[in-house]
Order: sequence, then C-alpha cells, then structure tokens
Amino acid sequence: MKELQLFMSEMDAKGRTRAARAFGIDLGTTNSSVAEAFWASGEKPVCRVIEIDQSLWPVGTMTSSLVPSVVAVLDNEGLVGEGAKRLRTRPQEANLFPEKNLFYETKNDMGLRKSYHRAPESFNHASKIAGHILRFLKDAVCQEGQGKPAHFCVTVPASFQLNQRRDTLLACGYAGIKLQDDDLLDEPTAALIDYIISEGTDRIVEAGKTTRCVVFDFGGGTCDVSVLEITGDKKTKQILMGQIAVSRYHRLGGGDLDAAIVHEHLIPSLLKENSLGPLDLTWAEKKRGLEPQLLGTAEALKEALCREIDRLKKFGKYDEADKEEVMARQPGMTLYRGKRSFHLARPTLTATQWKTILASFLDRDLLYARQTEFCLTQSILAPLQDALDRAGQKPEEIDFCLMVGGSSLIPQVREAVEAFFQKSAVGFFQDPLAIQLSVARGAAWNSLYKAMTGQNLIRPILHDALALVTTGEGLFPLVPAQTALPYPAEDDWARVELVMPAQEDLFTENLLLKVVSAKDGQTIFHEIWNIPEHVTAGTEIVMEYRITAGKQFQCRAFLKDDPEAVFEHTVENPFVNVVNPGSIRLLIEEKEEELKKKGGGSPDDRDDFIQLARWYAELNQKERALDWLRSALKNLGKPDVEILNLQGIYYGELGDHERAEKLYREADRATTSWNGPLFNLALSFFRRSMYQEAVDTIEAAIKKCGQEGEDLTLKAMCLEKIDPDKDYKPIYLQAIKAFGRPDSLSDWELGWFITAARGAGDEKATQQAEKEKSKRKKKGEPDIDLEAPLPGIKGGLIVRG
Repeated sequence: MKELQLFMSEMDAKGRTRAARAFGIDLGTTNSSVAEAFWASGEKPVCRVIEIDQSLWPVGTMTSSLVPSVVAVLDNEGLVGEGAKRLRTRPQEANLFPEKNLFYETKNDMGLRKSYHRAPESFNHASKIAGHILRFLKDAVCQEGQGKPAHFCVTVPASFQLNQRRDTLLACGYAGIKLQDDDLLDEPTAALIDYIISEGTDRIVEAGKTTRCVVFDFGGGTCDVSVLEITGDKKTKQILMGQIAVSRYHRLGGGDLDAAIVHEHLIPSLLKENSLGPLDLTWAEKKRGLEPQLLGTAEALKEALCREIDRLKKFGKYDEADKEEVMARQPGMTLYRGKRSFHLARPTLTATQWKTILASFLDRDLLYARQTEFCLTQSILAPLQDALDRAGQKPEEIDFCLMVGGSSLIPQVREAVEAFFQKSAVGFFQDPLAIQLSVARGAAWNSLYKAMTGQNLIRPILHDALALVTTGEGLFPLVPAQTALPYPAEDDWARVELVMPAQEDLFTENLLLKVVSAKDGQTIFHEIWNIPEHVTAGTEIVMEYRITAGKQFQCRAFLKDDPEAVFEHTVENPFVNVVNPGSIRLLIEEKEEELKKKGGGSPDDRDDFIQLARWYAELNQKERALDWLRSALKNLGKPDVEILNLQGIYYGELGDHERAEKLYREADRATTSWNGPLFNLALSFFRRSMYQEAVDTIEAAIKKCGQEGEDLTLKAMCLEKIDPDKDYKPIYLQAIKAFGRPDSLSDWELGWFITAARGAGDEKATQQAEKEKSKRKKKGEPDIDLEAPLPGIKGGLIVRG
C-alpha cells in the first residue's frame, strides 16, 4: 500500500478532499463482480469485494461475490445471477429459451447490430442485457452504502473496439450509472493495479528502472493481453505505468472450453447412451436445446478435474498417474428437448479426454481461429503473440507476466504460458478467488484515485493507427499508432478536407465515411452521411473528428461553403468484432440479422434460407446448413427439389448415406424436368464402390432427361470399374460432344468435361478445357458495390481549437 498512501497523503495535504468512496465493476462474460474502495483523511485506504444476495427460483437466496452474467426474464422481470444460471440447466421448468427470455455470454455481442428479435424490448440487445446486470450490481452496493454518492469505474477487455466501448457506456446509462467515457478501464490494467497494491512491487519493478510487463487475462469469454512499461520513479517513489500495446479482440475464453467439452464429449456420450446416431438430433437441438443444459455440468467437470490435476502435480504424482483414472464426475441428469427426454447416467471427464480437448487451445503453431459446427477453437498463444508483435517485443524481452482470469487456473494453461515466457518471471494470485476478483478490485482502486485527483492511474493510448478509406479504397492516415488520448487535446478537433468524387449521376445525396485500423483494415467507424443539399463532383467537404480519453471516436462533417449545414448521419455497428472474420462470415451475420427483423423469415425468404445453408456448408458447418434447409422446408410446407437435393448432399458429406439416399429420391419425385438428384445419388454410389447401383441410377437419370455430358461421363467411369478390360472411350467421346464448347460451360460442368476428355484420351479437348479453367482463375471475383461513394482527399490534417 506504500505507493497508494503517497497519493493519499499528497491529496490530503493539498486539502482537495477529506474522504472518498468509489466502486469498480468487472462486467464479465461469465461472471461479474463489484468492489468498493474507501479512504478518509488520516486513515489507510481499504478495498473490499462486496458479497451480493442473489435470488434463486422459485424460492431461496444465495450470497456470493461472483454474480453469474446470466439473465432470465420471468413475468417481465429480470432475474440476474445465480438463480438465472441454475435455470439455464433446466429451462423447461420456467419455459425459457435462449435469446428470447434467457441470456448468457451476451458480452460477445456488444458493439454488434445483432438483436434478440424474440425478446421483450428492454432485453433485445446485448447492451440492454448488460444494463440489467449493471443495475443489479449498482442497486446492491447503493443499498449497502445507503445511497451515498460514489464514483464508478467499469472494466472492458483491452481489445474492445470503439463500437464495443460505446455499447458498454450505453449499458451503464441503462443502469443509471453516470460515467465519463474514460471511466472505462481495460481489464488487464485493472488486474495489474490490484496485483501491485495487494502483492507488492518486489517482483515487478525497482526504483529507477523500467520493467516490460505482460498481463495475460484469460477469462470466461475473452483472452486479453496487454503489454505495459512500469517505471519506479527514484525521487518520488511513485510507480508510473504506460500501455504499449494490446492484442486484438479474441472471442476466446473458458466458455469455449466448456462448449468443447459439451460437443466433443458429453453430447456424443448422451447420444450413445440413448441409442441415437450422430445426426439423429439436429444442429438446433444440440446447440440451442442441449448445450445450455450441459454447460453447467461441463464447467463443473472442468473445474473439478483441474483441481485434481493441480493437486497431483503439486505432490509430483501426475506424470506417473494413469490418465484414464484421473477423472472428475458429476451426478446423472435428465435433459429435455420439447416433449423428448434424454438421460446421461454419469457425466465424467478424464485427464486423457481433457488433454485432447485442450490440444487446439494450446497449439504453438496454428494460431488462427477455427470455427467448428458448434464452437470456436483458437490457441491462447495467438493473442499473446499478437500483442507482442504489436509492441515490437519478443517473449525473451519481457521481464514479467501476470496471469489473471478464471481460466488461467487451468494447470496446462499456466504451463503453456510459462513455457512461452521461458526467461520471464510469471506471477499470479495465490488465492483462486482473488484471481477472479482482481479486476473489480483494480477498477475500484482506479476509481478511488480518479475520484480524488480527476485523473486515471494510467493515461490511455490509441494502439493502432486509424485511417480514412478514400476513393479507390485508398487509406488516408488520421491518427498515428501509440497516440496518447484524448486526441487532439481536450475540446479540440482534428480536421481533414475532402472532395466529392465524380459519379455517374450529376448530383450526389450520400457520402460514406469509413474509418479502419491502418494495420489490419478492421472497420472502426462506418457511417453514411445524408448531405442536406444535392452536391456535384468537386464540392469541398470538411470532416472533423477526435478520439476521447475513453477511446470513443467522434466525427462530424459539413460543406466548406456552408459550415452550419452539419450532415445528418446513421451510425451502424459492424456485424462481427473478431479479427479478419472473412467475407462469408460477414454475409452470414448480415443475412441472419435481416431474417431476425422479419420475425425469422417466411416462405418468401426461401432463397435467403438456401443461401445461408450454402454459406455455412462453405465454412464446413454442414449440420448448421442442414438446420437452415430444414427451416426452409418447414416454412414452405411442401417439397422443394433444390432444398431436398442440398440436404442429400450435406447428409452424404456427413456420412449418413441412408438419409442422403432418402432425400435424393424425395427430391427426384419433386421434379419432372431435372435429373440432378439422381445424378448425385449415382455419384454417391460410385464413391462407395457400389458400381452397379450407380449404373442403374445414372441410367434412370438419362432416361428422365436425356444424355447430358456429365451423366455419360459418370456412366463410363462406373462401367470401367465393373469391367476394366472393355473400351469405354466411345461413351467419353459422346459425353464431350454432349457438353459443347468449354467456354459455354459452368465451372462444375467444365470439371466433368475435363474428366471426359481425359477418359477419351482427347489431348486437344483437354488442353482447351484446361486453358479455359486457367483463364477463369485469373479473372478473380468482382468488386462489391459500395452503398455510397467514398470521399477524395483535398488537403492534409489540421488541428484546430
């Protein structure tokens, strides 16, 4: 406490304040908590985490300092905390449904356009759910403090972008918590503040020296890494901290480990125990029905097994132990999905199974995110390496690493981080509960300091350079990396002079202002400005902007010749926060949100359902693709050949050939003019070495629609397998003739043409087709049309008061 006491005595001497009371809130993905810091003149400052009474359902109360970030809506009232979390495992008892009246892990949706369209108005967005959690915490501490005025500080992941921070401030407003934007404190910074104050500075910094420090915050929903420099001032004995870099937003946490346990271990065990095949339950039944009921069990198994592994390691017995015998167990349970029930007699998790699940999360080589059908996997070393790359540091150049967050309690995670920083000291709180509460305590200390001085303990900086996207997708620099905030100085604006680009139409009504990270192109700000009067090419426009101490991007624009005509604008959050989500993922998010706003879609949205299924299949998420196709058929209320055929394809790719054949034949019955389902069924038989069945089916396809090139090619391939001694070149040549010119074929047909040409030994036809294939590859994909023109640049940056 020596360093903080120096602050306090100085403030007391100057007579600025005689007492102060402040709160820090850790608004977590999995759990939230609140701490109070208090100081009075002549006394030692104190900080404590507040234990909060949490109602259970239907009756009862539980008191804990950890409040699960779960909200259930019962009789139009929000139940927050442990009671809501317990209902997640038995939602049928209170008629609860995810994203309708049961909400968890919604912090991952902060800053997005995503809405919960089935939910009541006051619960239909992640910011509103966060508002209910914050109000619950605020009411608890204000009741205890008897309504005395206090300063609040709320934490966010260091990697939260501007849109996510904006939504957090909105949530505080919903909760009645008045914050300035710099009252949002980065979670790793808060944890480090608490570590220094509670554990001392001996391991971290010496007077007159600077320490490079990494804070690794692996919580329930995010894996956040912050790189800081800590200096001990030799004269004042004061500790100075400055942030160098943070990792980009990685939606990776202990919740992803729980989901992996559910889908890689518990659900397969449940299917086997209930005599069900891998695809007998749909994607929605597994993800939306069973997963919420099993997450609590998965978390309990994980925590119990980690405690046992940690105990064995401390006694030096783990390496020699039989990993199949090292296990955690939970009581048997019955799960419900509608009127169906499923029994899981004895949920267990062995050390062997846990090692398999952890493998992709601890990978040192494959650092990119991999989205499976049901959950996200990514190495925890990815955000570590990302933060160090941004700071221009190597692991061996780091002096100290602090591990915080509940998921850092996992022994294998701790060992992986220690191995990553081989030459660095790695520190952590000895008390497991202290690890989970350190962020709230650090936020309270920072809040107390600001309540007394008007300043935060650490001055924020902008880690990534920002740039304006201009005509031709060029980037014009706006703010350099490592800029101290606010930028420019308080109450100032930076400005850039723009010019309206030439368009096909003489007059233009809209202008797209898009600001991105200069390093990776991630969208930070995306607004379409409605110009108050029609303008022509060459019209000069002034854009003014600034970034507040809380990392809020503010922007305005006006015609240079008419400064009073400030443009109206519509603010839009991005569809995803994760790094480089990929164009398909963006398209999926946008289309799904459109359907949600329509109440889930109707028969008129058939094509959208099919497109979503194709996109998910392209991401290799076939079960989810099948779920969209199933919904499309349900909406239509009648057979649809395209949908049934796609279902057959995806079931076949998942290995359920019996279902695939059933759907192909149903699709064939739904059309009199297309033989595609029969062709696909024949191809399925061929791939499974059922050559006679394939010949019979392709003959039926030819009989139905005539001799198409691909049908004849597949027929020749099958006959070659049945009797390889015969010459089937005439059939291949017949197929080439049926195809026609290569440049008239689709990509799919061109592939079959090449197979036919090779089978016939026709080198000329093969060369023509290969040439056409190469020609198409060089063309690439067309540019996506912009919804409004991008500006051109006329002048440079000017800072004005």
